[in-house]
Parts: sequence; C-alpha cells; structure tokens
Amino acid sequence: MTTLDQLIENESGTICNICDEQLALQLLTMGFILGEEIKVERIAPLHDPMIITSGCNCLSIRKKDAKLIEINKAS
Repeated sequence: MTTLDQLIENESGTICNICDEQLALQLLTMGFILGEEIKVERIAPLHDPMIITSGCNCLSIRKKDAKLIEINKAS
C-alpha cells in the first residue's frame, strides 16, 4: 500500500483509505469513493498540485492532501 502523492503521471491505483474525515467527505461529494480506481493525469511543474481522475470525474488536489489518501497501486 502507498499514498497517492507517490504516484507519477499515468499511474493508477484503487482508493483504500482516506486518513482525514473532512477530506473524505469532500471527495465523496465529488464522486471519489473507497474502492474506486483513480489515475494521476498530470503533475504541475513544481510538483503541486496534481490532477487525478476517477471515471468521468477530474480533480486537482494538493500534495499535502494526496498524502492522506492510501491506495493500492495498479500493476
């Protein structure tokens, strides 16, 4: 298991846990739920923020928030 901030562009994984309740609620309202596959689409030139997608949802997320999202990296 790893955290979302450790993925590079075009890598994907499955959301296992979100370690912050407020962040979990915000992501849930935007369609990012536990068990969903997410993909890192782009990372900004200074490595913050990163753009992730899940299904047809696209979101820009800060690295400090990405560190709170535990994922199983896809092989």
